[in-house]
Order: sequence, then C-alpha cells, then structure tokens
Amino acid sequence: MCALLLVASLHAAATCARAEGRIRYEPRSFLGYECADDCERHKAGFAWATQLKLADPAACRSLGTAESEGCLAWIEEGIDAEAAGFRWALENEIDAPILCDGAGAEFRNGCLRQLEWPATN
Repeated sequence: MCALLLVASLHAAATCARAEGRIRYEPRSFLGYECADDCERHKAGFAWATQLKLADPAACRSLGTAESEGCLAWIEEGIDAEAAGFRWALENEIDAPILCDGAGAEFRNGCLRQLEWPATN
C-alpha cells in the first residue's frame, strides 16, 4: 500500500514538473562564458562592444566581470551579432522570445530566428 502511494506521488510530481515547463539543470553560457542568470549582464557588454565596434580586448577592462566577458565574446568570436544570437539561443535551448532581448536588435533577430528554426527545418 505504501509503495503504491509512493509511486503515485512520484508520478504526480513528474506530471506537475512537465506541466510547469522544462527544468534547467545547467547554468546558461554566453559564447563560452558561464552566466549566473539568463546572461543579461553578458548581453549588455556584448551590445556595448557591438555598438562601438570594439576590436581591442583592453577596451573591455573597464566593465564589470560579466559585462567584460560579453564584450570579449564580441571581440573573440569574430561573428556578427545575428549569428551570435542564433548560436546563444541554440546552445542554451532558449524557448522564450523575451530572453532574446538585451544584446541589440541584430542579436535578437538571430535569437528569434533560432526559436523558429527547428519548427521549419
């Protein structure tokens, strides 16, 4: 009897977890740098670097750690912002368009394109 209740409870818990959405077990990353959240600060540094078209990593030093890593990602990756957005969304299994915000319009376009990509290909 107890075993039956345990199995039923586990099944109910699993069903609730699925109903609430996917649970993320690993931290997100931003083009090679680990994020503590949804990479908002990394995206801000990336947006800053893309707006200024930075090429010198020393220019990123004045920023906070996460922002600096986002800035460095722009310089180190050598890809355009749209490709970076697509890659970030793919690597982090992004499924909510709101998470595409914060790194500029081109990054957002790439991120949104990736959200549509599996459904059309």
